[in-house]
Amino acid sequence: MVKKGQPKKKKRLKLRVNVVLKLLLFIGIVSALITYSLNLRIKNIYIVGNNTTKDVEIIEMAGIKDYPLVKNLKVKKIKNNINSLPLITNTKISINPFGKITIKVEETNILFFYKYNNKYITASNESIEDKNYYGYPTLINFTPDTIFDKLVIGLTKVDYDIIRMINEIEYTPYKSSEGNIIDDELFTLKMNDGNTVMIDIVNIKNLNKYETIYASLGMDQNKGIVYLDTIIDERLLFTSYDTIKEETEITEEEKENKEEQKEQ
Repeated sequence: MVKKGQPKKKKRLKLRVNVVLKLLLFIGIVSALITYSLNLRIKNIYIVGNNTTKDVEIIEMAGIKDYPLVKNLKVKKIKNNINSLPLITNTKISINPFGKITIKVEETNILFFYKYNNKYITASNESIEDKNYYGYPTLINFTPDTIFDKLVIGLTKVDYDIIRMINEIEYTPYKSSEGNIIDDELFTLKMNDGNTVMIDIVNIKNLNKYETIYASLGMDQNKGIVYLDTIIDERLLFTSYDTIKEETEITEEEKENKEEQKEQ
């Protein structure tokens, strides 16, 4: 004879067993997760946003080249270390649950190398020591401070791809035949493609049109000097090197003829 109430006891026992099992499962999962997180190492490193600063420099400053345990990382300290690099202005770090660390940096651009003091000049007009950066223009001669500062401000308005197309920058103020300076903001740019650009600071944004001008004038074949400091009625002034050579030869010949006439 089955006693009244026995099925309820079995049901309660079964419920308790289920609760215990679920609790044990939960504890097991939590323990596994804790063990996993405590032993999780950096597995993948991704550097984003750097153009000039090398990945290896950022990784070394972050102190993660040996792929350390994630739990040992001090994110704030890593950010400060990376931000101490000459060109880095800001750093963001994210770490996912699988050991992937992404370091996203913001970097100021190098505008040119200033030969006068052997330093690189950044878009924020800061000077940094020569670290053998490559592919930047060289300002080859001394430029007065006020003109220098204007040049830096002007170049920040020029597309960075265009700046990287410049090989040399020379400060060449325009002088009268008496030696008086007429335009003290004039520069001569030697481009990597073999052409020359005359530009002043007022018109420096015209450099953004260089690729279009290059194509329209056929400067890949007919190389010469384009005067972006002087645009008359939207017309560009351009003189080929061949024309300059011919004019120079004629001038030299005229000089020789005059000297011969004097001797006679």
